[in-house]
Amino acid sequence: MLRKIVFFILFGMFLFGVAGAGDLKGFPEKDPVLTGPSAKLRDEVMNQHPRLLFGPEDLTRLRRNYNSEAFKFYRDQLTGYLPSCKVPAETKFLSDATDGQRQGLWRLPTVAYHYVMTGDTKSLETTIGFLKMLEKLEHWETGGEIDSGMSSANIMIGAALAYDWVYDKIDPVFREAMRRKLVLMARAQYHEGHLLKAPTANKYWQNDPANNHRWHRDAGMSLAILTAYEGNPEENWILTKTREELQFIADNLPVDGSSHEGPTYIIFGSLHLVLAVTASDRCFGTTLLQAPYFKTTGPLWAQSLTPGLKQYFYFGDSNGVPGDGYTNFIEKLTVLNKQVDVQAAFDTATRGANNPVVAWAGLLFKDIEAVGGGDYHRLPKATIHPDVGLVLVRDGWDLSNTGFMFRCGPFGGYELNRFRAAHKNVFINVAHDDPDANSFVIYSQGELLAETDRYSSQKRSANHNTILINGIGQMAKGRGEGDVFEAPSADNSDMSKMAVITAWKDTGNIVVVEGEAAGSYPAYNKTKPTRPALDRFRRTAIWVKGDYILILDDIKAPKEVEIAWLVQGAKLDPAETPGSFHLAKGSAGCDFQVVSNPQFTGTIDTSTADDHGKALGWKQLRAKVNTASAQFASVYDAWKRGGLKVTQSVNKSVIKVEVKGAGLNDTWTWTPETSGFAPSRLRGEREGKGVLVEVGAKDLPPKP
Repeated sequence: MLRKIVFFILFGMFLFGVAGAGDLKGFPEKDPVLTGPSAKLRDEVMNQHPRLLFGPEDLTRLRRNYNSEAFKFYRDQLTGYLPSCKVPAETKFLSDATDGQRQGLWRLPTVAYHYVMTGDTKSLETTIGFLKMLEKLEHWETGGEIDSGMSSANIMIGAALAYDWVYDKIDPVFREAMRRKLVLMARAQYHEGHLLKAPTANKYWQNDPANNHRWHRDAGMSLAILTAYEGNPEENWILTKTREELQFIADNLPVDGSSHEGPTYIIFGSLHLVLAVTASDRCFGTTLLQAPYFKTTGPLWAQSLTPGLKQYFYFGDSNGVPGDGYTNFIEKLTVLNKQVDVQAAFDTATRGANNPVVAWAGLLFKDIEAVGGGDYHRLPKATIHPDVGLVLVRDGWDLSNTGFMFRCGPFGGYELNRFRAAHKNVFINVAHDDPDANSFVIYSQGELLAETDRYSSQKRSANHNTILINGIGQMAKGRGEGDVFEAPSADNSDMSKMAVITAWKDTGNIVVVEGEAAGSYPAYNKTKPTRPALDRFRRTAIWVKGDYILILDDIKAPKEVEIAWLVQGAKLDPAETPGSFHLAKGSAGCDFQVVSNPQFTGTIDTSTADDHGKALGWKQLRAKVNTASAQFASVYDAWKRGGLKVTQSVNKSVIKVEVKGAGLNDTWTWTPETSGFAPSRLRGEREGKGVLVEVGAKDLPPKP
């Protein structure tokens, strides 16, 4: 998965104009004079090494942990990877971001940490050999982002950690040369990258505090200057700018711990961010790790796992399985926040993975004295993550349980859009977002049945369980669809109104979430077909534990349009009853029925959903109506009760839906809100039992 991610990073860098050779144009010999007070390192770390992620006082504990049975998984991963961790014979990393991570984030910290834990002289020799090779090089990355790209960022991480960890074993003359090199590379990163002085002055990450590309660079720059700084006044400027940069990032992180780009991108950036802020808190005395983001990221990651913890509820550009990638930062956050149940979920979900490249981080961040006794079964079963408009529901955490995901949020999430508005509508990177507002996913019997795409190279709503208008999906104003990457609104309009969760209620057995997504369907007339701006796309999802999942839709356009209502899965076949279908994957299956006003015409085709350009082959129902106003009701037999039927009647503004099956006769009365983002009115009743739930004006979601 990491190679696929890096391929798309490089493709995105090319797309945004990062190409060609360059030199240090515009990179000053000396930094500007500070106009305010200088950042300072804490007295306790100023004259000691190691200092970045731990101090000399931590070595006894870390070595005890390393040798304990509880750490055997990580220890075996590290020692198994160790033979690969040699000084590279070639400098492929100068122009290859994958190799930059391989050498800087994977191999050099692995061999250096092995020495620190074991005293192995061969590992020490290799570590120093790595540093000597890097010190001799004029650049740590070439090309348009000279010494300021993804590759040099990760090389800086490895060089800084290794320098910090074997400091007392390095010849003093070479040590000073290496120290100066680290300072130079930290300065190069800031001038060439953050200040846009590289030959290709691109802005694909520089404007955006939530961008994982920035977090990679900040990690390299921060670790390099923090380990190399010894109080020289000429280095105070870059030290101060580094502290300001990390504070800026922490101040603009979403409080719900989410990534608008999906669970894969939580992983791909947060390890780097945690490395940077951990070093900041230790060296500067900041409290960045106390930002809400770092308390909520672990729980959100756990919630993004399907029952059984084998895969994700995918959204944005995400694929792979939970053991892939740089997940070990979660060990740090669960220890810090005493989240023992999240730790238990993490242990269960990742222990089967063969992913040794950052085992060193797991060994460093895990702490047997701080975390233990957790049970992921105690984690909440229904959660809402407001910044990205994400709701995750399950009836349990085991493979046999049922789960549901609902998505209704704007490109970028709300925090990033607030940042955009406060900074003169600066360009923000929403490249990896999906046009999936008011979409849903159903998991049952060990499989994702109502499916979505993965890491798509053609962003379009036809990849998701939502709707199309005249065959056209969701987009920011002034943009189109089907591109590799999404982009923010071209006219600087407010994207936070694209999609909004309007109602939320969790009673335990019944969960109701409602979204309004008309803002994701602006007028489109660039090519044929065209469409008018949609007036309303109100969708209510109702989870009735053990019985069914019900989806209600109210759609309105200013004139007649073709509305295509979509649902897809690995297999999808019609059933005998009109409007009834069967979703399946392997031996798992889910019957569902859909009705509409006016009556739809349905076809089953192959979905456009893809993963890195490869068609996933999902089968998709397109239920089409030609009208200015339509209502849909669909019921999903996710618990295999059998015999569920849904009917719908529309009387002006009131929609009455009946769901019948063995032992149940439910009536849902829904009065959709016709303007703005206030909650609709909903009342559910069961024959013989009375009111199931009522939703109204007071049932607002948490503020993002």
